[in-house]
Amino acid sequence: MNAAAWAVLLAALVTGWVVLDGAVQGAGATLLQERDPDGSDRRREPAERRVVLAAVGPLLLPGEVWLIAALGVLVGVFPHAEADLLNAGYPVAITLIASWALRDAGIWLRSRRPGHVWRDVWDVVLVVASIVLAGSWGALLGVAWGSGLAALGLGILAVVLTRLHGDAVVAWRLRRTGPLPVVVTSVMIAAPVVGTAIAAWPRLIEGGISAQALETLGIVAIVVLPVVLALQVVAWWLVSRPLGRRDMLFF
Repeated sequence: MNAAAWAVLLAALVTGWVVLDGAVQGAGATLLQERDPDGSDRRREPAERRVVLAAVGPLLLPGEVWLIAALGVLVGVFPHAEADLLNAGYPVAITLIASWALRDAGIWLRSRRPGHVWRDVWDVVLVVASIVLAGSWGALLGVAWGSGLAALGLGILAVVLTRLHGDAVVAWRLRRTGPLPVVVTSVMIAAPVVGTAIAAWPRLIEGGISAQALETLGIVAIVVLPVVLALQVVAWWLVSRPLGRRDMLFF
């Protein structure tokens, strides 16, 4: 695999994470409130929150596998590009990592103790962390464009798109709609990643490691990629099923 092939793989891995985890981010951001058909907002009951999290829960861990694989490619194949990105957007990257950790903690800890106060506190943490995670991810894409204005715009856009995507996946899982809205929001949420990859392509390729090292890492990719793809298939198979009682055991 040459540098161009690795760059395509990196973009594909990041896109996979955005589509999977974007649904979790969007569902988390709207966990406490739901928009009624008349356009007004209402507060979700605790049982409804469990249903929302269970609807997107199967996408959480497979999505993080995509992200970890993407980070491995970025650090291992394009170290100069990774260093430039961190130097330019270090605060944004730290915010992203911190909000990612808090978002996951909120999902896994909210139901681990009885009591409304414990759950409500973690639900608020989950909502805030989900919004910050989406915004910081979009801002990091803007950093890759080399523009503060792009960072602001893409941060806001990411928050909006993840909310739409999360709503679409939850509605599909609850059989309120068909799969078409999920396909549309998946394309929408992936578009900024693809656009950023195209814009950063020359700098990314120039920051690649030697051809010999690329060939060695290609062997690793042959072993790892089938596992990642298998997790993707399993994740969407789980989400395509009607939501059942078993899905809510962990939430």
